[in-house]
Amino acid sequence: MVNYVMEHIDRAFKLLLKNHYIDDLNTHTGVIYGVWANYRLAYLNPAWFRFALENGGEPQITADWGLGRSILDCMSGVVREFYKAKFDKCLMSHEVCNHLYECSSKTVYRRYHQIVYPLGDREGLLFVNSLITNRPHDKEKRPDRDANELFYVDENGFICQCALCRRTKNLREAERWDWVPEWVRQCPEHTSHTFCPSCFGHYFPLTTTTSKGRT
Repeated sequence: MVNYVMEHIDRAFKLLLKNHYIDDLNTHTGVIYGVWANYRLAYLNPAWFRFALENGGEPQITADWGLGRSILDCMSGVVREFYKAKFDKCLMSHEVCNHLYECSSKTVYRRYHQIVYPLGDREGLLFVNSLITNRPHDKEKRPDRDANELFYVDENGFICQCALCRRTKNLREAERWDWVPEWVRQCPEHTSHTFCPSCFGHYFPLTTTTSKGRT
């Protein structure tokens, strides 16, 4: 049985947290986790397990996502490439990075701020997540849609869901992404994750250079 008031930590990794107060990390209300430079989990604070329990992720999260599991295993394709490049830069430059992201449930809109701290001599990373918005979904801005695969399954048999806002691409209309609560609660096995244009542009604005050399 999981102890929801105790952290899970690799003893060797604890040495990398010498500049962080472990008691503060363990009592933080948000999910905090640490990884080695190869992105394998080395530290999980109690909130990691509480969040999984409160959101229907247990016992699978504890069984499948313990120490030693790579956080990159939960990503694929463009999502994996994007985050790996972002975290590689943080690790190698030894500069703190941060960003906002959405992690909503079927009924609640949740927005988080994530800070990533490089540890040691490019030896690991510490991820600190803090909840900044928590409210019911706005039904006018994000109306519920039925989980009708006729509108969402592509020619390869996949459903395309945004990894951030969790909306699903509607294939009947160009650039339309729908809120399908049933697939937020449980993604179909044939789901492919990417970023919708709105989320990518909002959370990860790109710097582009014009022909005149201005940005």
